[in-house]
Amino acid sequence: MATDIPASAVLPVFVVDLETLTCIEASASNFDKAGCRILSEKVCSLREVIGLRINGLDKMLRGRITSLSSNQADVSFVFEEPTPSEKRRERRREVSIPVQVYDRARTISMHCRIIDASKSGCRLEGPCVQALPSDISLQIRGLGLPVDGRVVWCRDGHAGVELLWEFSSRGDMRALGQGGRGADGSSGDEPTDGGKKRRRRGGAFGSRS
Repeated sequence: MATDIPASAVLPVFVVDLETLTCIEASASNFDKAGCRILSEKVCSLREVIGLRINGLDKMLRGRITSLSSNQADVSFVFEEPTPSEKRRERRREVSIPVQVYDRARTISMHCRIIDASKSGCRLEGPCVQALPSDISLQIRGLGLPVDGRVVWCRDGHAGVELLWEFSSRGDMRALGQGGRGADGSSGDEPTDGGKKRRRRGGAFGSRS
């Protein structure tokens, strides 16, 4: 699959750490069929597995950080679904994230807090979580669109939620590049880095050219 996003395009993105649900704003560039590069002063707050929300895509792109420095990271796109055994081994991490929770019809709205998270689920804390229906949406601070979830258990002011992430496929990437423009308003045809060759860099998770 050859992506139609120009390699020189610079796109604003929201990035979510799928292990801790930490969200940051960044810019993405250096697109190719395998991945991209993200730039942000907060990039070091991210762990290895992330989701990128890009304007023009209805779903997030799932990725894995392969190289990390103080303000940029190289990302490899991941299009394969995790296996059930991988989900069972996921580590839960303690967090404290305010979140607005809705039913799908938006007739119920509730302030809660996410107190632990993994790539496929989280635990909510709130005084009235027992009133939540099975199918909910979570508006996580810093992430543009809500994430659907399913309540799998509820007791003592806590609710366990399966996060129903929707990630883009390889085919979705082609639509993004049709007539896309960079964050600076350019068409993406002009080089933004002076035509310099991308250097190979090491980092916390290895290196990629």
